[in-house]
Amino acid sequence: MAIFAWNESYSVRVRPMDEQHKKLFDIINELAEAMKKGKGDGVVRDTVEQLAVYTRTHFLQEEALMRKAAYPGLAAHQEQHRKLMADVEQYKRALEEGHSASPVTLLNFVRQWLVHHIRESDKAYSDHLNANGVQ
Repeated sequence: MAIFAWNESYSVRVRPMDEQHKKLFDIINELAEAMKKGKGDGVVRDTVEQLAVYTRTHFLQEEALMRKAAYPGLAAHQEQHRKLMADVEQYKRALEEGHSASPVTLLNFVRQWLVHHIRESDKAYSDHLNANGVQ
């Protein structure tokens, strides 16, 4: 059972974005499951790599939908995306340089960012995108 379950409170009412957000929850839950089995350290690198690849793809698609709908908050939203990508890249670089990363720290960082970003920033575009035909 997932410790970090997606539910309707996270829905932005844009089907492709909800599906992609669910995938981000899956990535976090894979790390949490490994931690419960005492194998968190062994999956940190893979988790960071998955986050780097998947968030880049997700952000590009999300920003394209915002652009299509002429969302007025696009620039600020892109800045939030750039910040997260920089943080994930920093984790990646540290691991590549041989530093260790705490699975607990990584899990908490991603979970807090994702909850905050979806429930506040992403929900802010929901009505605008829906009103402009993006569902």
